[in-house]
Amino acid sequence: MRPKKWTMREDGNASRAPLIRVARNHTGADTRKGHPTVRKRLYLLGVLIPVVAALVAAGVVAATILPARGAHASAICKPTGYIRDGINMTAAIVNPTKGVGGKVNAGGCNIGVYYGAGHTGTVNGAEIFGANYFGVVNDGGTVTVKYSRIHDIGENPFNGDQHGVGIYFTYGSGAHGSINNNLIWYFQKNGIAVTGNGDSATITHNTVIGNGPVDYIAQNGIELGGGATGTITSNLVSGVSYTGPGLTAAGGILVFGGACYGPYDLSTNITISKNVVIGSDVGVYISQGDSSSASPAYCTPPATTTHINANRNILDNDAITNTSGYGVVGQGYQAGISDQGNGDVLNNNNICGVGYAPAATPPPYLFAIDDTQTIGVSESGNLTCTGSAAPTTHNVHTGVTSGHASAQPARKASYFL
Repeated sequence: MRPKKWTMREDGNASRAPLIRVARNHTGADTRKGHPTVRKRLYLLGVLIPVVAALVAAGVVAATILPARGAHASAICKPTGYIRDGINMTAAIVNPTKGVGGKVNAGGCNIGVYYGAGHTGTVNGAEIFGANYFGVVNDGGTVTVKYSRIHDIGENPFNGDQHGVGIYFTYGSGAHGSINNNLIWYFQKNGIAVTGNGDSATITHNTVIGNGPVDYIAQNGIELGGGATGTITSNLVSGVSYTGPGLTAAGGILVFGGACYGPYDLSTNITISKNVVIGSDVGVYISQGDSSSASPAYCTPPATTTHINANRNILDNDAITNTSGYGVVGQGYQAGISDQGNGDVLNNNNICGVGYAPAATPPPYLFAIDDTQTIGVSESGNLTCTGSAAPTTHNVHTGVTSGHASAQPARKASYFL
């Protein structure tokens, strides 16, 4: 049986996935401003996806849609030589010489499928579940993961331990590859993470469904950072929301880096385009900064140009749930786009919902676009779904091409390495 294509498309052709089509006139120009098609489809997605996720969590949805989470029988686990948290990680499948498809029960193992340095492989049409650390690991190889279903990755029950990632390209290993047309749900920390200098990935047409709102961990849908490069296009991310006191917010799509986070490189020249993010604390979270001499709790925009390009994304949040992301317990933080960088470009994004509508008297701190900790940002064509210009809270340094903005309390993302 051919695996279903869990894709999000922008054209008008038939697809099993949610359809997002940008309305255009006869010249090909974008006519999104106030266009009822955009709002209607965004509304349907905004209602449907969180409802499905909630029903799944309650075990209501039939297994043919998203199987209910539960215990899995133990697999035969093999050592990989990849050490994490002092553990020699085990995997159900290690360095396969042929493509991986079908069911991979990784119950009792740390990893579902593991590829080490120099190995090349493809995971295609697989269902991977049951591992407590990772679904698929690319540890320095060249790997394609496509048309697969990855779920139940993490502890049972889920907790705040910083692991449980559907697809992971390990930090600074030189991992390369593509991640496309996958459905990822029931993960503890991240749906997808590609991190570290030398790593790169093309991440496209994936559906990532988070567990939120939850108070035990700040999840991220798709993360690329710490010097990694790549593109994040035409993905659907839903339900990544943190309600706990951990002084952070969850990111639907996260790019992080810089000395503000530790000895990690900046990620530069990344494109984040044509994605739909629903119900996440921060829809597109660009968080890259230098350390401040004032205090480790303060960060400044990076001196190095980052040039992250976020364009034509649809970002919607109809709830206010975060309670600590502004850096103080009781001060929630949510934004359609949060940008800390140097020379980033934010164009033609649609940002909707009360969760991203600025509060008259914060907290909570709510933004359509927050560029209060960035420099040299370029913005145009960003709209709310009513057709008005998306309100932006500007730093006095916005538009400046050199120098630093004043240090402010760090609104740090909860990244994964």
